[in-house]
Amino acid sequence: MNVRGLFITVVLLVTGNEAGFSDEPKSSGLVTQLVIKGPSGPLEVSGQVLVEAQDGGVLLEERNGRIRQLTPAVIESKTPSDVPFSAMSNDELGNDLLSQVQAGFEIHQTDHYVICSNSAEEYAEFVGKLLEKVFDQYFEFMNDQEIAVRQPAGRLPVIILQSEAEFKEFAAAQHPETSFEDTPGYYSLRDNQMLLMDLTRDRSLRSSTAIRKRLSDQPLQVATMVHEAIHQLSFNTGLQVRMADNPVWLSEGLALYFEPIAPRSANLWTRPGLVSGRHHPVFVRDSENGATEIPLRDLLADDKAFLNADSMATAYAESWGLTSYLFRQQKDGMKKYLTKISQRKPLQRVSPEERVAEFQEAFGKSPDEIERETVSFVRRLRPAR
Repeated sequence: MNVRGLFITVVLLVTGNEAGFSDEPKSSGLVTQLVIKGPSGPLEVSGQVLVEAQDGGVLLEERNGRIRQLTPAVIESKTPSDVPFSAMSNDELGNDLLSQVQAGFEIHQTDHYVICSNSAEEYAEFVGKLLEKVFDQYFEFMNDQEIAVRQPAGRLPVIILQSEAEFKEFAAAQHPETSFEDTPGYYSLRDNQMLLMDLTRDRSLRSSTAIRKRLSDQPLQVATMVHEAIHQLSFNTGLQVRMADNPVWLSEGLALYFEPIAPRSANLWTRPGLVSGRHHPVFVRDSENGATEIPLRDLLADDKAFLNADSMATAYAESWGLTSYLFRQQKDGMKKYLTKISQRKPLQRVSPEERVAEFQEAFGKSPDEIERETVSFVRRLRPAR
């Protein structure tokens, strides 16, 4: 189970609130130049200000998509400009990614991604085709659900590292506060990057057939790529707001709903909504008495179950089951709920009571009612064999 992307989300949110970023967002869409205190002296950064606190703290989005939380103590100067803010061009983003890695990496561009990789070119191409398939299906699914999403501001950044050692080293440098043991990939909410490990670990594989065969033996790892791709898409298409107080059950439920692979397909994945062979048995086991092990009201109210090793597997299974039920049986309510979520503001907390009230208002039913209906629905599902 890969939970790192959303664990990082929670950590950053708490840090931001403790720093006092509680004011209304004040993005002007213009570039602001800042000089901040860096580890080796003054550092110049620029981007659009997403939030500016009364004490002078700033939430800044840079052109490569990275978000910085800057307290007044680290800001030496701040100079607004009349230059419109824009995402990096494809070539700029490629050069930016290359500046973050060692020699030996190359850039592979697809219609919607810029992939920086030191794996075999054929592996980067295979991953690119998989990501494009997920991209297309994501937008097709949201259109069918009548849920408004927008195209990303620019191509989405992906880094593929050929060896496990390189992956761990990069991940530890990017997020030293988090362990990435047994994690083949994650989405960094702060840096807006997807980081993936080459699942073949073999640069000698030069055909898509050989790569596909090697990956077909690692279904959970391939599912992780899809999972993290959905995290990146949801935060770049207006479905969720980066640095907002997004319910973890929803963020994970979305990714889990999309992730089950199709081992016989060319890309090892075809579409969202397949019954999860991993989470369905857990849900069924934990709901034998007709109720979920974690009461739905508790899952909605806060994210504690995802940060506890004893309850984590159950929380993920329930998130998958709940999301599956809501998308299939409560389309209008899901549209209302996701619209509400998309209006969240960066670094503004939503109380447990507000979370539950939002959910109940969108679906017109109490959490207890939705819980009973979800259990009945999920227990009737059958994973593909």
